[in-house]
Amino acid sequence: MSSPVTRPAPAPRPQLPPPGVALALLTESVAHRAELAGLELAEARDHAGGSALLAGTAAALGLLTGFAFTFFVAGLVWDGPHRGWWLGGLCAGYLAATLGTGCLLRQRLRTWRPLGEIQQQLQQDYQCLSTLIKSAAS
Repeated sequence: MSSPVTRPAPAPRPQLPPPGVALALLTESVAHRAELAGLELAEARDHAGGSALLAGTAAALGLLTGFAFTFFVAGLVWDGPHRGWWLGGLCAGYLAATLGTGCLLRQRLRTWRPLGEIQQQLQQDYQCLSTLIKSAAS
């Protein structure tokens, strides 16, 4: 003989907690979100400091490239047979460092999402509260 097929019981609708419990949960959740926001602000400050350092380095290296190029041109017209090549090599080194630093800075700024975790967490909180309110209202 075959056994009868049983269907799982429907999930119970979520119930709103009593006001005191709801207030405690809300207070605790706001405290956690504030802590997360503080951590993300510290992370953003560190990121901005590193980016500023890279931007300063790129600017300084760009300036040095300009000086080296000027010296390269001046070196080409001087008497010595190899002065221009030495300065040209220095110019090429500065230019390569400038481009590398600039690319690193560009990549860093493109991938940075300030306060990304807190945005994601607040979106999840909103969806959860929206679902809870809709189910309690119906």
